[in-house]
Amino acid sequence: MSRARPLSAILRRRAPFVLAGAALVGYTAAPSTSSTLEPPSSSLSSLSTQALLRSYLVYTLCTLPSLIDHSPALLHALTHSPVPGLRALTEAGVRHTFFAQFVAGETAAECVGVMRALRTRGVGGVLNYSAEADEHAAVKDWDSEARQRLEEVERAIEALGAYEDEVARDGGARGSSMFALKITGLVDPAVLQRASTTLLRLRPLTSSNAPSSPAAASTVLYPGAPSDADARVLIPDAKWGTLLALTGSVEGSVLVNEEGVRQEDERELKILWERVRGLAERARDRGVKLMVDAEHTEYQPALDAFTLLLSAEFNRPQRGTTWSGPVIIGTYQAYLTRQPQLLDYALKHAEKNSYALGVKLVRGAYVVSERERWAREGRAGADPIWPNKPATDECYNASLRLLISTMKAQLQSRRPELALSLVFGTHNADSVDLVIERLEAEQLATRTAGEGAAAGRLRLKDEVKGKVSVAQLYGMRDDLSDKIVDAFEPSNMPIALKYIAYGKLAEVIPFLGRRAIENKSVMSGQGGAAFERGRVGAELWRRVVG
Repeated sequence: MSRARPLSAILRRRAPFVLAGAALVGYTAAPSTSSTLEPPSSSLSSLSTQALLRSYLVYTLCTLPSLIDHSPALLHALTHSPVPGLRALTEAGVRHTFFAQFVAGETAAECVGVMRALRTRGVGGVLNYSAEADEHAAVKDWDSEARQRLEEVERAIEALGAYEDEVARDGGARGSSMFALKITGLVDPAVLQRASTTLLRLRPLTSSNAPSSPAAASTVLYPGAPSDADARVLIPDAKWGTLLALTGSVEGSVLVNEEGVRQEDERELKILWERVRGLAERARDRGVKLMVDAEHTEYQPALDAFTLLLSAEFNRPQRGTTWSGPVIIGTYQAYLTRQPQLLDYALKHAEKNSYALGVKLVRGAYVVSERERWAREGRAGADPIWPNKPATDECYNASLRLLISTMKAQLQSRRPELALSLVFGTHNADSVDLVIERLEAEQLATRTAGEGAAAGRLRLKDEVKGKVSVAQLYGMRDDLSDKIVDAFEPSNMPIALKYIAYGKLAEVIPFLGRRAIENKSVMSGQGGAAFERGRVGAELWRRVVG
C-alpha cells in the first residue's frame, strides 16, 4: 500500500490549479502600500495575486509540447473560423492569458508606462513592435503594410525619445532605451531573400584580403559576413543592372537555381535603404539605440549588410554633439557555426574603419526551421547550426568572454570612445553568472565595501556604465533579471533589460505562436516553463499560508 501524502503537500501542489481560474474572472489582491524606493528582493513580490494566477496557468500550458508545436496553426484556425463567436472567444482567451503575460501593451505609449514601472526595479527596456504577417495568409499589399509598420516604428522611437527626456529630467542617465527593428517588416521579405542570394554570389568576386573586403568576408561560414562592397546591392546606383547577370551556385551557400535580384527590386531596395537610414537618424537624434534583429539565414546576408553600413555611418562621435556610444546594435547568433569567425571579422572591421561596434549576443531562435529548410532544399553538407545545445552554449560563452576582454582592451586604448557596447540576451543562468564573473575578473566592475543592502555588490566603472546590459524577454525569467539587479549597486543606468513586445492583439497572435515555437527548448528545458511555474507556485503558496 502506498503511503498517503501529507495534506499540506497536496494543497501546495493543487492550490494554484484551483485558484488559476480566478485570474480569468477578475480576482485581484489588494495593491501594495509599500513606498520604498529600493527594488524588491523578488519581482514576484510586487505582482498582484491575479497576475500570479495568470502566470501559473500560462506556464502550465507552456509545458505541453503538443500545444506549443501546433499553436500557430491552431490560433489561425480558431481566429479564422466561420463559427459565430469563436474568433471573439479565442481572442478574449488569448488576451487574458498569453497576451497579458508576454506582451506589454498595444501601443508604444502603453509600454512606456510599463518601462517606468520596470525602472523602479532597476530594469530598462527594449521595445519591439511585434506585428507579424500570418504565414498562413498572403499579404496582398506589401507596400501599404510596410508603410504602416514604418510609421509605427517612427512613433515608437519618438515615444522612447520623450521617455529618455523624462528620465533625464528626473535625474536618471540617458541612453538606456532601445528599439528592436525587424527589417523584414519594412519590405516584402522575398526582396531581401533575393538580395541575400546576390550578395552571396558577389562577395567572392574580389581579390582583396583586407578585413573590410568581400574576400575576407567570404571565408566566414554560411550565411557569410557583410562587407563595404555590399552597398552595390543594397544602395542601387547606375551600374546596379549588372548584378542581374550574377547566377550559378556558390559552394556551401547558394544553389544553382536560387533566384537573385530582379530589375524591379532596385526600386524596393532604394526605398528600404531610405527607410532604415531615416530610422537610424531619428533614433540618433532622439537618443535611442536601434537594435537590428537577426532572422532566418535566407535573409541574414542582407540584414548583416544593412547593419554594417548603418554602423559605419552612425556609430561614430559627431563633432558638436554628446557621444553616448553606438546607435546601431547588431545581433550575433551563437547557434550558427559562423559565429566565432563572424565576431572576429566584425571586431576587426570596426577597428579598421574607426567606429564603435554594438553587439547583441543571443543563442538564436530558428533551430528547427533552419534544419528543416536545409534538408528540404537538398543542400550539401551540414546545416549552419551547431550540432547540439552544449556546442551552442560553449560558443555563446566563448563569445561572451571575448567581448568583455575586448571591451577592456578598447577602453585602455587611444580611442576609448570607440569601445564596444554589449547586450547579452540570455535565459541561461550560467551565462548570466559568467557575465557578472567576467566583468569583475576584467576589473570593469569592483566590489563595494559599503554597509546595508549595497554591501558587497558590484559597481561598474564609470566608463563602462551604459555599455553592458543583460536582457530577458518580457514575461520570462524575471528571476534572472532580479539576479542582475541584486548583483550591482543601484545606478541611474540599468544593467538588466527586458525585451518588450507590443502590438494590437490581432497583429501579435502570429508572434505569440512563433515565439512559443522558437522558445520551446527554453520553455521545456532547465529554467523553462516548469521552473517558472514552480517559482510562481511557491509565491502563491507563501501568500496562502504566510
